[in-house]
Amino acid sequence: MNLRSRKFRFFALALVAGLGLAGCGKGCGKAGVGKQEGLTLIPSDSNVVVGVNWKKVQESPMGAKLLEGVPPEAQPFLKDVDNLVLGVKATPMGGSPKDFVGVVSGKLDTAAMVKQMGDQAQKSGATMTDEDYEGVKIYSTSKDPDIAVAMLDSQAVFGSKDSVKRALDLAKKKGDSVEKNKEVMDLINGLDKGKMVWAVATIPPGSIPAGGGGGMGNPLSSLESVKALDLALDYNQNLTLDLGVITGSKEDAQQMMTMANSYKTLFGGSVASKSPELGKILGGLSIDAKENKVVLALKLDQATVEDLANKAKQKQGAMPMGMDEGMGAPAPAVPGTPETAPSAP
Repeated sequence: MNLRSRKFRFFALALVAGLGLAGCGKGCGKAGVGKQEGLTLIPSDSNVVVGVNWKKVQESPMGAKLLEGVPPEAQPFLKDVDNLVLGVKATPMGGSPKDFVGVVSGKLDTAAMVKQMGDQAQKSGATMTDEDYEGVKIYSTSKDPDIAVAMLDSQAVFGSKDSVKRALDLAKKKGDSVEKNKEVMDLINGLDKGKMVWAVATIPPGSIPAGGGGGMGNPLSSLESVKALDLALDYNQNLTLDLGVITGSKEDAQQMMTMANSYKTLFGGSVASKSPELGKILGGLSIDAKENKVVLALKLDQATVEDLANKAKQKQGAMPMGMDEGMGAPAPAVPGTPETAPSAP
């Protein structure tokens, strides 16, 4: 588990991006709009939704790790954040999502953010720009002109500029939010949103390549039936992660569970002998099926998590210059997650 992974730090960097640009002074950008629940500002066509309880993240053993790479002068602003909700409009495999929006909620010191925003822009050689959108100022920088931030009461809304504008429309009750997307909301309502991190994703048609054929001989045959995913993660004394894979039928779920457990039994010993770290993860993993859902449940104690993180860090440090995580391959991401986080100005 590489806690310094670019993808894993996405949420912390997104928070900094939202807060770093969000300073517009008290009363700026409200235009009669009060604080909204995060989901009410996520567009209805978002098929990936992620929720982060930032207070729990900071209090967890991984809190300090997630702040690595965040500018020290920006870190104090993160203490004022309560939570983050992120919505993404995913595209089929091979495409890059362009529509994403995040809502940061908490007690935001806008005056201090103005200074932070100016300092960061100056350090990067960027200039800050703003435009008026129906009475609300939208901020961006010359460095990242397609990433925008706006303030709504005690919230910062950030993301692609068009998505931010759609969120501002939703704040004024114009259009439909993701709460009108029954397929996504059924997934969200089935999760424990009190966890540190939760996520859901519906799988767009064509996202998983056709495997061709059926039966246990072809593992892709069961993957074709995947319709959606959900995830819940918590970390205090133990790290617990529950990943749900929703399939087209109960039979598909049973086949996928049987296949996964068979592979774990057949190859688990060999994997553990070659990579003790993966062996520990497999040892803490259970796989079950409930109706049309396969549940992969992982539980690791804190000592094991820290050991895995340290070993991953050591391996990363030993890589030849120019090679990224995973020997040059991008780290895995939730389907439709932007490849890079919006950067602070």
